[in-house]
Amino acid sequence: MLNHTRRRPFGPGEKILGLVLGLALIAGLVTAITVWRSDDTEECRHDLQRVEGACMALAQGDFAYAPEIKELVRAVARENASVEDSDEPVRRIALTMPFSSDETSAMPLDLIRNGLAGALAGQRAANKGPGPDYQLLLADIGRGMKQWRPVTDQLVRMSDTRSPLIATIGLPSSTDDSRDAMRALARKAIPSVGPVITSSDMHSKEYFFKTSPSNTHFSEALKEYLADNPGKGKGYLVFDRRDEDTYARDLEEKLRDAFGRKYDLDTNFADFAGTRGEEAGTPRLFKMPVLNICAAEADTVFYAGRDEDLPALIKGLAATPRCGYQKPLRVLKVGIGLPPELTTKDLTDRMERADIRIVNAASVDPSWARAKDTRKSGELPTGFAEFEEQFTALAKRQKMGSKPLDDGYAIMYYDAFRAVSEASGLAYEDVGSAELEKAEQDQETPDENASAAAERVREDVYHKLLNLKPNRRGGADGCSPCVEGASGTYGFNIPTSKTLWPVCKAVHIQEHPVPTKRREGEDGPPEKPYRTYADEFSGECPSGL
Repeated sequence: MLNHTRRRPFGPGEKILGLVLGLALIAGLVTAITVWRSDDTEECRHDLQRVEGACMALAQGDFAYAPEIKELVRAVARENASVEDSDEPVRRIALTMPFSSDETSAMPLDLIRNGLAGALAGQRAANKGPGPDYQLLLADIGRGMKQWRPVTDQLVRMSDTRSPLIATIGLPSSTDDSRDAMRALARKAIPSVGPVITSSDMHSKEYFFKTSPSNTHFSEALKEYLADNPGKGKGYLVFDRRDEDTYARDLEEKLRDAFGRKYDLDTNFADFAGTRGEEAGTPRLFKMPVLNICAAEADTVFYAGRDEDLPALIKGLAATPRCGYQKPLRVLKVGIGLPPELTTKDLTDRMERADIRIVNAASVDPSWARAKDTRKSGELPTGFAEFEEQFTALAKRQKMGSKPLDDGYAIMYYDAFRAVSEASGLAYEDVGSAELEKAEQDQETPDENASAAAERVREDVYHKLLNLKPNRRGGADGCSPCVEGASGTYGFNIPTSKTLWPVCKAVHIQEHPVPTKRREGEDGPPEKPYRTYADEFSGECPSGL
């Protein structure tokens, strides 16, 4: 026989509490409906998919993203919804990259998260200012970036006089697929910006802009460093042999061009299989390169591979501390920043015990986020403070991991969005309120007219990007108009070049661990950073970063 316990009646206080909780629940539901206020019964237009309550995703098949970035995706949906009924014109920018990852993906998960956060920070900063408002579309080209074709086709078909697509940003890795994707966009006159592309041959001659220096520029900056820090002149090249990794192939070529003769790299080299890609071979087999470096008694190792593979090489070198000869040993690399996995306490301790240090040529200096004394001296990029404000507010509500700014992806994706929004704002100022009035009148125009209007807006943005000139004005550190981004002040105007690499972009040399005492004959990193195209540029680069 079941034993039933009779419940006592609710008291007056409990009834009031229940009423309050009920009202709070209803208010919460109303808030949620307000935040995700897309009509669920309405189909998304222009091949977009609904994700987190908003029509903002493009993908081959269903849009799928890693659960670790769910809250960031929701934040993008909320920002998009906030400008849906804006009194200003609404412009759309597509973020073309993978949104999930595995061991062989073109983009590790932490870089996906940081890049997305940087783009969102750029969107929020742009929407705070005057001029057009911006929505961010999430264009998933697959983990290996193999699905770019259907996504590109969808972007080409998009037409909307009220919220036209004006550009894409992303393409996070230098591969044959990313080159094909940007050239497909260029053929349809859609501007695109590669925030972290560095392979020197990644260009379409028109429409594809880069906000990072190229591998050629990085190599030139390392050449300046070695001129002041020659060492013993004994070098060794270690490179990723995977053919599908255009970045590694290009960097190997540039390092051989810059240092091959002096350091005899045609004789002193070894390869390995990197983790990115699906070609045959076990990744990170560094035993032979380590033995060869020891046999050559090298003091300078040139590394042409991905950052995520480098710790395994350094651990192998550190495990043979004398290596048959007396170190020090320098590992020269290039990158967007200096990722946290290269500066962990464990790896740093190993390097210090074995007298090994990394010399990194990069787009971004991680010390900007932490050096309080640098802030006082004004040695920060002009646009860093605005980025930091937006990113700090974002990071308070998101799980961003350890040292999310060190790899530089958040900063560079922010700058890519900033470059496009800056060009868009200038184009809108030129056209003025007449454009807004016409756009309102044309909202019900036939598709072919809407397509023509969207193409006109994109062409205006493209030509403004071309004319973002970094020429210094009257002794001031800044310039106008140009990109005053979180990673520096630069532009794109070189009349003789159509490869659209940034002009006057600084390359920063970092040492890790920083030597407590400089050795005889060493000067350390140069006081003034190397600037891209400074010798070819017809104007004068800004004096600041």
